[in-house]
Amino acid sequence: MLPSPAVRRLSFPPVAGLLAVVLIWGVNFAVVKVPLEVMPPFVVNAIRYTISALVLGVLHVRASRAAGVAPTATFAAGWKTVVALGVLGHAVYQVGFILGIERTTAGGAALLIATSPLVTAVLGHAAGVDRLRARGWLGLAVSVAGVALVIVGRPGEVGGDLLGMSLLLAAAFSWGVSTVVSRPVLDRGATALGLAFWGVVIALPLLIALALPQIAQTPWHEVDLVDGLALLYSGSLSTGIAYWLWNRSVLAAGPSRTAAFSNLVPFVGVGAGAVLLGEPVAWLQVLGGALIVAGLMALRR
Repeated sequence: MLPSPAVRRLSFPPVAGLLAVVLIWGVNFAVVKVPLEVMPPFVVNAIRYTISALVLGVLHVRASRAAGVAPTATFAAGWKTVVALGVLGHAVYQVGFILGIERTTAGGAALLIATSPLVTAVLGHAAGVDRLRARGWLGLAVSVAGVALVIVGRPGEVGGDLLGMSLLLAAAFSWGVSTVVSRPVLDRGATALGLAFWGVVIALPLLIALALPQIAQTPWHEVDLVDGLALLYSGSLSTGIAYWLWNRSVLAAGPSRTAAFSNLVPFVGVGAGAVLLGEPVAWLQVLGGALIVAGLMALRR
């Protein structure tokens, strides 16, 4: 029997997986903008998810054989919910994300997506799936405040049109809902890898259908090796392995504590820009990073 989400501590293995997710997603905000410079957004999404389905499919089939169960065993935990999670947590989220990030700056997108932990915490608490104590709510608030400092610490980092911002907020809401809903499915026996794989497979036809009208508009002669590597990174890691690690943490630590770690993503993005691109780091951003870590430490307990 699993311990109550209210008293469960986030142990090191889930933390290690979540830190890997943070690193992958933090870098992805910049990486995914590379192919978007030459390819329509829905085509980018379709290619990313095709890669994700292949990577996760190989891992899931191997894991299922090792466990002696059918690869479709995930649906026994509630096939309607699994399908809904694929549509909401993958298709809807990715449409809002890719269209939103195209219309906003990377920093603005990161800040808006960072609202998803609040959505997750409120919905999880209301549904009784993952109730936070007072220290948990305080930690979440401190962490979100840190995200704001990380983003506004560099002038010009936040920007974008109203539609782009609205799409990113919708994406954040759909991700928060799907994170909460996934917990009961995992409790009923679905594996983290199986749920990630089937979510991607269910979303893929919808994403391909959206991409079909844009394929003819894609200047394929302008797509180079760098674009291909960016798509490979984003597909295999950001919408692939990271989803698996995310689901593992939802089961081990609960939706709210898992979602709170996404607040580290903007800070990692700033750090990656400083290391890889030589971008300056403002003192407000360092302070924001400290607040994020402090808030996560409170949530971990």
